Amino acid sequence: MLMFGDLSKGELPLFSLNFGVITLIPKVHEANRIQQYRPICLLNVSFKIFTKAVTITLNDVADRVINPSQTAFMRGRNILEGVVILHETVHELHKRKLDGVIFKIDFEKAYDKVKWPFLYQTLRMKGFSPKWIKWVETFITGGSIAINVNDEIGRLRQGDPLSPLLFNIVADMLTILINRGKRDGQIRGIVPHLVDDGLSILQYANDTIIFMDHDLEMACNMKLILCAFEQLSGLKINFNKSEIYCFGDAQNHLDQYMEIFGCKVGEFPFNYLGIPIHFKKLRNADWNNLERLASLHRGRLTLINSVLSSLPTYMISFFDVPKGVLRRLDYFQSRFFWQGDEHKKKYRLARWSILSQPKDQGGLGIHELGTKNIALLGKWLYKLVTSDGTW
Repeated sequence: MLMFGDLSKGELPLFSLNFGVITLIPKVHEANRIQQYRPICLLNVSFKIFTKAVTITLNDVADRVINPSQTAFMRGRNILEGVVILHETVHELHKRKLDGVIFKIDFEKAYDKVKWPFLYQTLRMKGFSPKWIKWVETFITGGSIAINVNDEIGRLRQGDPLSPLLFNIVADMLTILINRGKRDGQIRGIVPHLVDDGLSILQYANDTIIFMDHDLEMACNMKLILCAFEQLSGLKINFNKSEIYCFGDAQNHLDQYMEIFGCKVGEFPFNYLGIPIHFKKLRNADWNNLERLASLHRGRLTLINSVLSSLPTYMISFFDVPKGVLRRLDYFQSRFFWQGDEHKKKYRLARWSILSQPKDQGGLGIHELGTKNIALLGKWLYKLVTSDGTW
């Protein structure tokens, strides 16, 4: 507690605690470029206690200072909320043959590009006190790290452990710029009959989707807003890796939109936060990755409930999974349960439906994925009735 008191008074020498060692882990075999390594860093435990305290404080106010379009690392916000909005918007545009443009942005190494002065100015604009901003500045610029290369240590400045929420605050300025553009009549959102003032942006950290009404002049205005945000924040957009999707009459002007944004045309289905997005019902082939995940692990009853049945949870929380896919997933679990070597013949002594029953009813309590799918989808009905979210 004395150390927290010193922190509040500005008398705690955080620089002596703010130190970590990075080890570079190769992503590929025989990596020979720095981009092919993944940095892993452990920080001083005492320092993380202070940053955790500040993060808790920031979490208490984050919901009030960051727009609802951002769903990453926010208490009370769900990663799938943005996916639901995007999925329903794509279906609405296709079903009603509405005009619209969806622009999927690719940021280049977003966390490494933020300009600290822009972050401090953003915090001031959002009403944070000078003392709090000083703490943040000390956390993110007052320490150092060492890189372990061939068992030799080299030093350089380090980023901050608060980066997820602080990055959200920086990224939120893009939402503010777009909302001001809408207010001034420079751009328009889409599906205004579903979302007040039209849907314009979805964000999950640096995963950003832009929505625009079909208008080439307004598309130029949106490009100017994005370029202005780049210059102010330091974040760089890879326009050549970004993707554009056009609906309605906008499809007839696809080449012009590509020229304005310098991007490529996206294809359906495309992935957003790990979920395939399509205006049509997914084919069985689109579930192959999910089946592949369910067949990776080896273990028995405990592993089935703790690992195998949990692997598909993310996707079955969003889709009404086809019965054929559920049967395949159950098949992988059944193979695994009854034997260890996948090349040997399997002898099943009881039906899977019996094993999936509760233990007090003669089963083994294995999670039945069809029932789990229905239960997970039910939460969206509850949220629809009880919450006021955009979706």
